[in-house]
Amino acid sequence: MFTLSEILKRNYKRLGSLLLVLLVFAINLTACANSKTSSSTGTESASLSELHFDTIMSISLYGSDKAALTEIINEAYDEVDRLESIFSAQLETSELYSINQGIAKGQTSFVISKELTEVIDYALKVNEKSNGALDITIGNLINLWGIGTDHEKLPTDDEIATALVGTGCEYLSLNKETNTLTVSSENVQLDLGAIAKGYAADLVKELILAKDSSVVGLLDFGGNIMTIGSKPDGSNWKVGITDPLDSTSVYGGVSVSDLCVVTSGNYERYFEKNGVRYHHILDAASGYPADKGIISSSIIGASSIECDALSTACYCLGVEDALALINSLDGVECVLIDNDGNYYTSDGIGDYNFTKAE
Repeated sequence: MFTLSEILKRNYKRLGSLLLVLLVFAINLTACANSKTSSSTGTESASLSELHFDTIMSISLYGSDKAALTEIINEAYDEVDRLESIFSAQLETSELYSINQGIAKGQTSFVISKELTEVIDYALKVNEKSNGALDITIGNLINLWGIGTDHEKLPTDDEIATALVGTGCEYLSLNKETNTLTVSSENVQLDLGAIAKGYAADLVKELILAKDSSVVGLLDFGGNIMTIGSKPDGSNWKVGITDPLDSTSVYGGVSVSDLCVVTSGNYERYFEKNGVRYHHILDAASGYPADKGIISSSIIGASSIECDALSTACYCLGVEDALALINSLDGVECVLIDNDGNYYTSDGIGDYNFTKAE
């Protein structure tokens, strides 16, 4: 368990975004508390924030029994703990960490868990759809930059080139029937930071609804916002999109029900050197932080793992290719913000009433 000071130290660059999310929660909670439906039915609420996957996660639920809601939230975080023990690249007791150690020692074949099979399989599919924009094999590159850690640095061109040798999803082969992963390059180090929280949000939502199908609420898994049903008064949730040029402000928002909104932005984790911001979303082609003109990529859809993966892929693609990708897919929409603060939306964004803040 982390102390408050440790949480603040580890997450100081994310507090602006967290405050924004808490503001959105507060607005929705106030609306629920003041609604006729809520007051007449005696809607109860429970919420809790914890540190998992190296980010602050929040769960807020609404229902008829506060004690039951609290119990569900605690069970939800138990599930998050279990998933972190599978997917974390930093946790030395995790399944993924053990696999990476084996790869570095020359091991090529691994029998893996069902959950890890599902996530890697999905990542490989998005890698193909995005022409390599989402790449889970660049753990060495991520570790080299160390962005968001106590060893972050600006690597040399030679160091970056070395870290990229032998990386790419073409070095992975997955047998879904036997849950077997084959890796053909010792320089591959798997990192699922762009997709694991999305998968976790999907499973946690399933767990919550299995416990009580009448519960509604909000999950915030490090910027991955999942809405469970509608607000207690039956209206849609209003989910804000952080202004990437001022992370303490709202750029705009969408109106959703039983959907998720996942955003990748250059304000989440970064360091600055000589007046240049180096953010954590790395371009697997160049080895540097992605610089294709997008500084915020928000994806709206029903599947959090899909939105999580696509938000990173779109960030690395640039506006034109990102819009083409999203418009080619069913059930997802996007809001992209460029370096100058201009926004671009996919064809069906009108379904979610995107509005830019004044």
